[in-house]
Amino acid sequence: MIRTRAIALLAAGLAFSLASANARAECAPAQLAAVKIGILPDGRITLPVTVEGHALSFLLDTGGVSTTIKWDLAKEMGLPLQQTTRKLSGVGGSMLNFALAGENFSVGALKVENKPIYVESRPLPFADGTLGPDILYDYDIAIDMVEGRLNLFAPGYCAPPEWSGSAVLAIDVDRNRHARFPVKIDGATVVAALDTGSAISVIGMRTAARLGVYPGSPGLELLRDAGRYRIYAYPFQSLDIGGVTVKTPHIVIASEGFIPGSDMVLGIDVLSQMRFAIAYGSRRLYIRRSQGN
Repeated sequence: MIRTRAIALLAAGLAFSLASANARAECAPAQLAAVKIGILPDGRITLPVTVEGHALSFLLDTGGVSTTIKWDLAKEMGLPLQQTTRKLSGVGGSMLNFALAGENFSVGALKVENKPIYVESRPLPFADGTLGPDILYDYDIAIDMVEGRLNLFAPGYCAPPEWSGSAVLAIDVDRNRHARFPVKIDGATVVAALDTGSAISVIGMRTAARLGVYPGSPGLELLRDAGRYRIYAYPFQSLDIGGVTVKTPHIVIASEGFIPGSDMVLGIDVLSQMRFAIAYGSRRLYIRRSQGN
């Protein structure tokens, strides 16, 4: 099923010919926010938000489920917490069942309409919380990793003229609002979920087997044994995202069950020299290397 969907997505993505770039350039989406992003030591993105009048820094997490704030910080600031009727599963099996009403939450200058902000107990070094796809899905987002900018647009994004030469892929958006699309690893097509909350890119063992990599394959190296999961390194030669090629990408292989839902988690490491936009409204991903890279 995943492989069939990957082929269908790939065919649809190729149908977006860049010959129509001029027509798309005439589109003038409404820019709602423009912020300077921070880059953490592991490459992930933070951006400025305001919660109940407090200026904070949230991790951009397109692979999460809900926008969150750290429990200790919420208590320290005396924010009004309430038990929720909808409980969410957090990282490591934790349960998220307390939240802020989110009545006074802004991303840059953009005031976000009421959305619950769940409280979580993760340490989250260098960030005060996470901005997840529950909020991001209402907008189209464009990110320049080299220039350090993030823009939020009203749905209907189309690449501006300076993005001429961008790859354009059709995306699928799953029930958790994760953007999924086909990529090629060493020439084989897999379905990747774009996860800016992950510092690394990961595939599962079953996907690795489709790529001809098995336990005992030459070049496969055990990096970490965490008991339940094992993480391996392997010298993949190329990753192709709609014609944008990354040579010798760092993609780790994890025990089965580590990444549910997709063949691959495409982490921020691969995107570190890219400009990309997730157009949730039109179900497209625009991606290109930043100028000079």
